[in-house]
Amino acid sequence: MPARRDRPVVGSGIFALAVTACLTVTSASPAAAAYWYGGWYGGWHKHKSAHKSHEPKAADRADKEPFGQIPKGPQQIFISINQQKLYFYSNGVHVADTSIATGVAAHPTPFGVFSIIQKQIFHRSNIYSNAPMPYMQRITWSGVAMHEGQNIGHPASHGCIRMPRDFAVRLYRLTKLNARVIIARAELRPVEFADPHLFVHKEKPPEIAAPAVNGVETVAAQPSELAVHANAPAAAQPVQSDAAAPQPVAPAIKPDQKMESALRGADAGVAAPPPPATPTELAKVAAAKKMPISIFVSRKRQRLYIRQDFEPLFDVPVTIAQPEAPLGTHVFTALEFTGPDRTTLRWNVVSLPGEPPKRVRYVEERRDRYGRVRRREIEEERASDTPPPQSPAQVLDRIEIPPEVSEAIAQMIGPGSSLIVSDQGLGDETGEGTDFTVVTK
Repeated sequence: MPARRDRPVVGSGIFALAVTACLTVTSASPAAAAYWYGGWYGGWHKHKSAHKSHEPKAADRADKEPFGQIPKGPQQIFISINQQKLYFYSNGVHVADTSIATGVAAHPTPFGVFSIIQKQIFHRSNIYSNAPMPYMQRITWSGVAMHEGQNIGHPASHGCIRMPRDFAVRLYRLTKLNARVIIARAELRPVEFADPHLFVHKEKPPEIAAPAVNGVETVAAQPSELAVHANAPAAAQPVQSDAAAPQPVAPAIKPDQKMESALRGADAGVAAPPPPATPTELAKVAAAKKMPISIFVSRKRQRLYIRQDFEPLFDVPVTIAQPEAPLGTHVFTALEFTGPDRTTLRWNVVSLPGEPPKRVRYVEERRDRYGRVRRREIEEERASDTPPPQSPAQVLDRIEIPPEVSEAIAQMIGPGSSLIVSDQGLGDETGEGTDFTVVTK
């Protein structure tokens, strides 16, 4: 209401506090509502009081199957900056899409390959003035997430992906941690893909005890014993960033070297440390978990990295033909087994554009409220339709993986696993509590 002449105008900040206090004190309902002002997030919003669950009632109205009957399988989310749209796929099938709001020019949304690494129904930003982020699904630890928001349909955020309320609620209830999120300028669509170079699944052979020697029976190694080796400090090397030198693979130790090391340890009264676990031993432990794995091949580092459940397993050098020629960035996803033998997998692939967008300058004219023409010069990036440097089939044909590593991967690979091939190395966004993250821009 307009202020009276004999009464000072109350500032918006004080007014917000007064309304909040009034509503909180006077409401006697168990579901008492409080209002807060969203600041840059936009406008007045309502949520349940602090001593109650922060989950809005809309979540209770959302269906148990938020988007109806959908195929079960790996989840993929594609975000188009040009279209300001989000596309959700399950098992390679387009399920739903929505308009969104991404980052403004001063705080752009990064391009690349990400995954959901954290979910919270109600979250507040610790970077931007404690701003509310309902139904937050984080994709980087540096502050980028998908969440409910305002000003949908055009860039408006500080880098996050804002979604309409109803869609944010439904998507939150459906997605799982580690779901793949790919951000590009244009719309990307996964396509079915088959190639003899892709991994197939092989069950690990049963452990066979060696014949008795001198009346002493040899017992086959058990997964729990292998896990001890897998957790040894020598095996648990941290994933290196681009700025760090690659970790060399530990050389094989000959039997006489093992004996000499054991004797030295016995003389010193200290037990000799166990030898580093091999990829085959680590693969047996990982296969027993029956969880998808992620494989990353970096042309920049000439290495292959493997992660499972946000933790690094091992990395090894690989040979890439024509190492100076670009590969592009390609994401291969294993969807499901194609037959009862559970060996061959159905895959899809999505390739990120290879050429960076071009900067374009133009003059925008518009009339003000008095009919005068106003002109301003604008510089922006225009998308390029240039395809990646090479096709997915050409890329796989250039990569040579050591046979023992391929055998180890065959034991671990299964539906939900993925292979990322990129010219990029491991950046700062790949680290503790993440899958492989490739930031292309």
